[in-house]
Amino acid sequence: MGQKGDRVREAVSERKSFENMDNKNPPYPSSQAPGFVAGPNTHQFQPQPAGYPHPPVNHSYPHPPPPPPYDANANMIPPGGHGGQQPTYVHTIVTAPQVGPDPASISCPSCQKHVITKLDYETSTKTHIMAGLLCLFICWPCFWIPYVVDTCKNANHYCPNCGAYIGTYRG
Repeated sequence: MGQKGDRVREAVSERKSFENMDNKNPPYPSSQAPGFVAGPNTHQFQPQPAGYPHPPVNHSYPHPPPPPPYDANANMIPPGGHGGQQPTYVHTIVTAPQVGPDPASISCPSCQKHVITKLDYETSTKTHIMAGLLCLFICWPCFWIPYVVDTCKNANHYCPNCGAYIGTYRG
């Protein structure tokens, strides 16, 4: 009974010390918001004097000044400003016409005639790759087929009237 009695006395002394604890500092976190201390009235909160100082809250932000008014004629050079006529430059941009794998009806950019293009087929990297693939996959007797079929080649379009190069279709 000696050990049991010691345990009972120890539990009773712990309970008494727990009841006599200071109620101002509970062992669990307080329900108040951090950074605030309860004031004399329990419904009011006052800022905590110690801690990180926060800048005052300013809800009105200054707006930048509006841009100056736009004058459409401000960037124009007045006529006769340099004592004479200014030269006029005309930039002509020539784009290559879209051509396909078949002869196309196009206005020739060189001779300005409406013609149907003449085709000249030319072997390309695609032709050589197709022949190489046929050799690799046990079809080596058929390696020559891409060199004969026009769809594996590039189609160069020429004007039949003046012979000018018009464009290439890479198929």
